[in-house]
Amino acid sequence: MKSMQRHAAAAAGILVLSLASTPIFAQQQPAQRGGPPGSDTPYILIATFHSSDMKLGVDAADEVRHRVQDEHTAKELYVVPKMNINNTLEASGYRPDSALNASDLMELSKQLHGEFVLDGTATKLPNNGVRIESRLLTRTGTQTLVQPLPPVDGKDVGEAGKSIERSISEALKGMPAYKTCTNDLRAAKYADAVTQAQIGIKAYPGSVLNRLCELSAYSYNKAPADAVIALSNEILALDPTSMIALTNLADSYAQKGDTSKAIETNLRIYRADPTNQAVAESIVAQLANSGAPDKALPIIDSLLKDNPGDAGMVHTKWSVLRRAKQWKDAIATGELLAKLDTTQITVDYFNRMISDAQADSDVAKQNEIATKAAQKFPTDVDFPLLLASNYQKAGQLQQALTAARRATVADPKSANAWLLSIITANSLKMSDSSGAWAKSAIAAGVSKDQLGAALIGPANDAFQKAQASKLRADWFTALQIAEQVDSIAPTTNSKFFIGVTSYSAAADIMTEVQELIKSKKKEDHAQACTEVKQAEDLFATTSIAMPAGGSVSPPTAGQILGAVQQYGPYIDQFKKTYCKP
Repeated sequence: MKSMQRHAAAAAGILVLSLASTPIFAQQQPAQRGGPPGSDTPYILIATFHSSDMKLGVDAADEVRHRVQDEHTAKELYVVPKMNINNTLEASGYRPDSALNASDLMELSKQLHGEFVLDGTATKLPNNGVRIESRLLTRTGTQTLVQPLPPVDGKDVGEAGKSIERSISEALKGMPAYKTCTNDLRAAKYADAVTQAQIGIKAYPGSVLNRLCELSAYSYNKAPADAVIALSNEILALDPTSMIALTNLADSYAQKGDTSKAIETNLRIYRADPTNQAVAESIVAQLANSGAPDKALPIIDSLLKDNPGDAGMVHTKWSVLRRAKQWKDAIATGELLAKLDTTQITVDYFNRMISDAQADSDVAKQNEIATKAAQKFPTDVDFPLLLASNYQKAGQLQQALTAARRATVADPKSANAWLLSIITANSLKMSDSSGAWAKSAIAAGVSKDQLGAALIGPANDAFQKAQASKLRADWFTALQIAEQVDSIAPTTNSKFFIGVTSYSAAADIMTEVQELIKSKKKEDHAQACTEVKQAEDLFATTSIAMPAGGSVSPPTAGQILGAVQQYGPYIDQFKKTYCKP
């Protein structure tokens, strides 16, 4: 449909020609009684009604127009002639029988000096009767305000039109007070405005316009929230689509802290005008920060349907989905956001995405996101650390080691990075590597105490193996590993393992010595002497290490140290007897 405003100049030209050739009051027969309208006479425009039956829409509007003309003089209320309406419509590119939307009706009314517009819908009833639903429109400042009229049913358009005329006449009784009320508002006379509005409501109890004026006075004068709520609900009982009343109602509920009713009202605002993007975005913001973010999602999706590439709205949807704890959809929306706006791809963005994947218990998605993050931000240690931890838990040790080593490069001072590298290397039986990395970690400033716990794993493994096999070679291997760990990062555990393994190896030697001295061969006695001295050195190691590591297992430490003391005299005697200079 072409805009009325776009063709305003053409319309004005046509009207000038018509006025020059034919008196305006002769353009419609019969002419409205009472002579020409005065300078302050209100004009009312009644154009074709909406209807699925075009003829019914035209006939109903004509009937109401005739009724209003018959009941009012041109001095009281001037009805814009049908010929003027048709001429202006045709000049603007419309058919004369066009049923216009509200904005085009107001533009047409502006061209024809209408103060009021009757917007109607005519419907045929099953019994061949007619229903007419109508409302008066008027402009105050830049706003188009609505005064709903009661719907009427009639056996024909004549009967229905008669009822509509009565409704218009009743509604107009409140208009003088309404005009005074709006003038008082402009003059900041808020108390006077309220008084005039109430006079208008008394004159016409169904007046929405006077109530809106009173509500504006309340708003400007910062009336209590309860008063605004009560008046807004009065208006909405008469006009459920009043955006002014809905907005004031929502704000007042928010002011009172009634979140659920504020949300409910905001949704009513959206349903009343789903095409208003500014309103929709405002409601989304309110819902997103409320306790019901999920209710904002249908509104967001409706906005994105028309503009799917709106990165700002996609970001809002991502935030709302996260608040609503809809993790899978949040992750998918976050990925879309990164494609639409690469400036969004920050460390914080990745942390939020990983957090969502963790909340969704999706380890694979965590690893996927963390891998991208580590590539994007190679100096951030947290991403490879997360990968290393996840891979280790999954038993994917080689991947865990790669990620952990990447973490040590990202931050050489990160104790966690070194510890994960060492622990993973130990799990892969790479004790030489873990020892070398421990030295590097210490050089980088990592505490020996932190490293000791990570390094002790291989010593424990070797101890368990020797305990199972009882082989002296395994005891010596376990001792060697424990001493290596102790030389890098000494702990009570490393001391304990040194004490246990050195004692166990020495005890095994002394058992063999008992067999050697039974021999008559000098070489066996010489070997026994060599081994006794080795055992003596091992017992000395035990005596030094076990007191420092005894807290790991006091009973075991006590037994071992007691046994070492018992071996002492025996070794001294044996050396005197068999170890000749």
